[in-house]
Amino acid sequence: MIGQAIMHTSVPLLKFDNQGDVAIIQPKENKSYWHCLCQFTRHLLHQISLIGLVIVYLICGGLLFTFIESEYDLEKDAEREKLIRETYLHIRILAINLLNEQLNENFETAYQQWRWDKDKSSNYIYLNEQRVNMLDNQTAFELENLSMGLALQQAAGEKFVYKWTYPTAILYAATLVTTIGYGNISPKTICGKFSTVIYALMGVLLVVSWLELVGESLAVSVAHYYQRLNRFVRRYLKGKTKPLQDKIYQHENVPFWVPVTLLIVYLLAGSLLFAAWEGWSYIDSAYFSFITFTTIGFGDFVPGETTISHRSGRSLICAFYLLFGVMLTALSFKLIQEDIDRIKAKLLQRLGIKQIDCSTIKQ
Repeated sequence: MIGQAIMHTSVPLLKFDNQGDVAIIQPKENKSYWHCLCQFTRHLLHQISLIGLVIVYLICGGLLFTFIESEYDLEKDAEREKLIRETYLHIRILAINLLNEQLNENFETAYQQWRWDKDKSSNYIYLNEQRVNMLDNQTAFELENLSMGLALQQAAGEKFVYKWTYPTAILYAATLVTTIGYGNISPKTICGKFSTVIYALMGVLLVVSWLELVGESLAVSVAHYYQRLNRFVRRYLKGKTKPLQDKIYQHENVPFWVPVTLLIVYLLAGSLLFAAWEGWSYIDSAYFSFITFTTIGFGDFVPGETTISHRSGRSLICAFYLLFGVMLTALSFKLIQEDIDRIKAKLLQRLGIKQIDCSTIKQ
């Protein structure tokens, strides 16, 4: 028993350092391959589950708002059809009345002509033209009232009247949980407004947690691959023959231009996309993407008819493009913050000011 305990006891090792002094090497904890695999799998499943939860939340939001707000569209369509039908009936009744009057006068005129009364014949022609002009004027008046009524209905609704299709509802849910809020798509029913409040309260918390976790994980991944690429360039392209093991544990911060470059590339891709869809200039498209990713959302540029009402699912592409753009912006801010902290630490070190780590202070 004692021998087994001694065999499993970690004993420090001794070695000589570069100055000839004796240094103690603590043995590293021996972690098995399966333990590392389980840790990686657990972390990966946690990431995927949170991303999947966000996607499922958006899908459910699309179904919810499509079900609620589509009733509003049906009511508005019914009101428009009623207004058009009433206008048509007014014109039809007017035409029938004028036709009956004209038929009666035609009978009287024909009778007078049969009696050889020439004066009534000229009067008949004059009355016929008068009624035709009356019908034209009344028809134009009714059509003008119809146009004004439809315009008032549109003015009472949103600025841009869109049908609440499922892709439109997905885009609305994405702009809602990311706090972008363009304003061109908004609920009109009481139930839709109440559902928006509840959905936004839960969705914003979910997306903030997702962005925090994904931003941290992606920042670590980008830093890792940047370090490997940087070592490869220094070792093979610049002819440095220093062994890689000397710096393998040296931490290297990602410079600020790396996340800025990633964000610019994504903005350029969005500018090409929306310039082709909306007919905007490349500058306006890039401006729209940046205002969206930073969740500012002025509303001066919004996805229009060619994107939202298109049958090929452009609204879904737009929603996921904006969602991952917000994620990339969070990643960029995280890496830039780390680079700023590194510069601040160096500056304080040169000034001889000791930086206090608040995380080490015990309550």
